[in-house]
Amino acid sequence: MSKTEQILEAIKTLLITVPGGKVERNSAVPEKIPTGGLIVLRDGDPGEPETALGGFDGVYYSHHVEIELYIEDGDATIRDTAFDTLVQSVGTVLKTDSTLGGLAFGMSYGRPEIDTEAVAGAPAIKTGTIIVTVEYETASPLG
Repeated sequence: MSKTEQILEAIKTLLITVPGGKVERNSAVPEKIPTGGLIVLRDGDPGEPETALGGFDGVYYSHHVEIELYIEDGDATIRDTAFDTLVQSVGTVLKTDSTLGGLAFGMSYGRPEIDTEAVAGAPAIKTGTIIVTVEYETASPLG
């Protein structure tokens, strides 16, 4: 398995520990949001590889991984509270292993971009995307 794939799987493993949330990877837009929320890990953009001077060592990436969050509820207060809880839980689990078991130099992230989507005949869905930047080195530009 490539280093990139190992890193994505390590992030998914962390996200699985979010209480009540269902985790998927690269899934299509969901038709049904579970009560505890849905977390979708997207592969994101590894960016351009950077090489060390001389070009003989590995290549370095600042990989932007996307974590999409979904909460569905007809009551705006309940939806907002559940969404904030989900965001905080994701932050908590990401902090437990910022090097992903030594696979990365570290990672950084911030608050998500948030949107609320009205759904005809169904409760509104609050969504957000957290961009996680993972800094790592691989032996090959192919990951």
